[in-house]
Amino acid sequence: MSFSNILGQDRTVRRLKALLKSGRIPPAMIFHGPPGVGKFLAAFEFAKAVNCSHTEHRARPAAPAAPDPDDLFAAAAPAAAPEPEAAPPRTHADKSDSCGFCLSCLQAATGAHPDIRVVDTAFQAALLDEDESANLKIDTLREVTRWAQQKAMLAPWKVFIVRDAEAMVTNAQNAILKTLEEPPPGTLVILTVSKKSALLSTILSRCCLIDFGPLPESALSTLLQAQGAEPGEAARLAALGGGSLEKAAEAASFLKRVSALRPGDPARAFKFSAGLPRDSHQAREEVKTLLDLLLARGRSAWRRAEGPAKDRLTALLRRTLELRRMADRNVSYVLLLETALLESERAGIKLEDLVRTA
Repeated sequence: MSFSNILGQDRTVRRLKALLKSGRIPPAMIFHGPPGVGKFLAAFEFAKAVNCSHTEHRARPAAPAAPDPDDLFAAAAPAAAPEPEAAPPRTHADKSDSCGFCLSCLQAATGAHPDIRVVDTAFQAALLDEDESANLKIDTLREVTRWAQQKAMLAPWKVFIVRDAEAMVTNAQNAILKTLEEPPPGTLVILTVSKKSALLSTILSRCCLIDFGPLPESALSTLLQAQGAEPGEAARLAALGGGSLEKAAEAASFLKRVSALRPGDPARAFKFSAGLPRDSHQAREEVKTLLDLLLARGRSAWRRAEGPAKDRLTALLRRTLELRRMADRNVSYVLLLETALLESERAGIKLEDLVRTA
């Protein structure tokens, strides 16, 4: 069934299925955890399951066209054959998961369900007829609030999935707060976030929190292979991904950029840093991932080092932690990464060491 598509989150899936089986659906939920661990997929599958009718949908066969009465050469209409007795519609007894073959599930799978809406920056750009931005604005969430007051068109629940809800500006969070406090009957709002701290405390206190942890390496490797990676490459990226499909994709980009550099080039740190995305949000996330990798490599080397080398690595770890905190501020991410890479080289950790698995 649909929840079987979610790998590496067995404990969380069991909790979601228990909620569905009990029929006690919280009207406001927050799915939180690291990026790239399946929060949005779980939210979408939960929306499918809560609206599943558990009955197979069969399209009625089209009736044969009647002959034209003005056509003298038309063949006589055949005698109506007795219709075979229709088999009873198939039912799906597991109320804790969607069936995948009812009308509601089929519409959800194609993105055409009128009562399941995904609210993100791409949706906002289409709604407001503007370029896609990094934040969710108050006008978008006001529109969600208005839709929440309307009756469902097909299913028992109107479901709104606010993807990457930390992108909501403060006014937008306040705009949806009323819906979370007093949700209309049959309304479910799911916020997916990587950082709970980005949401107002008033929102956190009114939602049921569903926790998602990092993916096991085996699950991450399976997902990467499903996306087309070779088994060996998938295992390597899974080891670098830190339990996140998103981080594994970043690691693949790092490997490609490192392999394009000439060994021994004194400008390698500058050339690698120049490859950061132009988008500041993406650049910040890549720098944070690289700093996390540098911290992991530094701690591993520190445990094996002795004497002056241990002192150099201690200084490097302290400096890297300082740079990691700076990465959450409005700084030059290129300069930040160049500084980290140059200081790691002095401490004996080379650029290629950041993307090795052993």
